[in-house]
Amino acid sequence: MEKKKGILGFLSQVFMLFGIIVLLMSVFAVIVGDEAKEVSTIFSLGSKGLSFATLIQFLFAIAIICVLRFVFMTDTIIKKMPVALRIILMFVSVIAVIVGFVLAFGWFPITEIKAWIMFILCFIVSCVISTFVSVVSEKQENKKLEEALKRFKEGQ
Repeated sequence: MEKKKGILGFLSQVFMLFGIIVLLMSVFAVIVGDEAKEVSTIFSLGSKGLSFATLIQFLFAIAIICVLRFVFMTDTIIKKMPVALRIILMFVSVIAVIVGFVLAFGWFPITEIKAWIMFILCFIVSCVISTFVSVVSEKQENKKLEEALKRFKEGQ
């Protein structure tokens, strides 16, 4: 299926992922926010939620990740690279971006094993949710296209 192109498709993906991440991190804030308040800038408000600065950082990180997805997962820039290699490079790049944000904004202490475990858990959960949402969305779009094609063929 042909993916949505242009700025609206990009923004749609950015805000879908942003919504998933904010929801997930808000749940984590309620559960561990008060304990993590002193260790992580993400949970600077404790269980009361996420700060504006954190939300902007997440939005920026997600926009970068969506650009990486465009680079690695479409044929626009990279035409001959195997899909498996694209996926591996995409995940390595995403992890590098997130580690960069961890270091730049002090999301959590880099020497804290528990924080890295939580990061990995959050990353896996958000990838699973995002993949699920994308697959369901694509199946719905494919179904609509199949129905439209069927109506078109019946009309001729």
